[in-house]
Amino acid sequence: MSIPFMRPIQQADFKEIHDLAMLTGGGMTNLPMDKNNLQARINFSLESFAKQAEEPGGEVYILALEKEGHVIGVSALFASIGLDSGFVNYRVNTMFHFSEQLGKRISRRLLIPSHDFTGASEVGSLFLSPTARGGGYGKLLSRSRFMFIAQKPTIFADEICAELRGWRDEEGGQPFWDAIGQHFFDMDFEAADQHNSLAGNQFIADLMPAYPIYVALLPEKARECIGKPHESGVYAYKMLLEEGFENKGYIDIFDAGPVVNTRISNLKCIKNSARKKAIVSDNVGASQEYLLASGVCAEFRCARGEAAIKGDDVVITPEMARVLNIDHGSDICISPW
Repeated sequence: MSIPFMRPIQQADFKEIHDLAMLTGGGMTNLPMDKNNLQARINFSLESFAKQAEEPGGEVYILALEKEGHVIGVSALFASIGLDSGFVNYRVNTMFHFSEQLGKRISRRLLIPSHDFTGASEVGSLFLSPTARGGGYGKLLSRSRFMFIAQKPTIFADEICAELRGWRDEEGGQPFWDAIGQHFFDMDFEAADQHNSLAGNQFIADLMPAYPIYVALLPEKARECIGKPHESGVYAYKMLLEEGFENKGYIDIFDAGPVVNTRISNLKCIKNSARKKAIVSDNVGASQEYLLASGVCAEFRCARGEAAIKGDDVVITPEMARVLNIDHGSDICISPW
């Protein structure tokens, strides 16, 4: 059985990625179900890989998880977000009111429009085929993105965030959007999400309410959505927190999903990574499980496997060398699994 590995997306992956998009149930801006929209996303990613950037711009790097010749999952990195019109979300703050006459102190939550992550990097679009869940593939999808950053950190910002898809009801409805968004954008959730994916988010900056909103004024179902990830994203959310991301009270303005952030230097995968020279051998000997990565941008490969560290070298199997597309003596980046 071949080793599953992460690599840059390819044009030939379109059908399998569209099949994955159809399984999401909607609401993933960067993995749209619409074929034309999805093709445009793939094309832009291919251009980003080919660009050979030297600093963070608007590049989007989509990675595919390949297993036995088939794509079973995707995830993505955004070098710098909101450069054209700003990256907008809500920050949940608490306002205190005090009446001396009544002897009452009341606290109320406020949704405050924020551009705090404009210019930051972002990880997102993580989706794994339901048939492949269990077995560590979700963790590989998530952590390989940080190995991608470790291979060339200069093309990413110092700050990094992740926007989790928000909760939906059993019929696919979005109570938070129904309570706020539809009144200002005059379109349903799916139309707004598709427009955001296809044409960018300038319309958000143009039409979203410019003033804070009291949470207490929202319907109960909308209040319950705030900061609550979609059930399919709970595991991804927990992995991000374990990796070093923090929840500081930011939410998506469309579906109220949590937005978490940290500095790239705080990411566990990157902090614990090391660069070694590969020794290719049929006998790895006493080993541990590692995340192993090679190549930069369009040449990137990443896989999970057994390896043994010997000083400045790391011993790997011939099969792992083939998967990573490296030879004896090649540079390799490793991080504990």
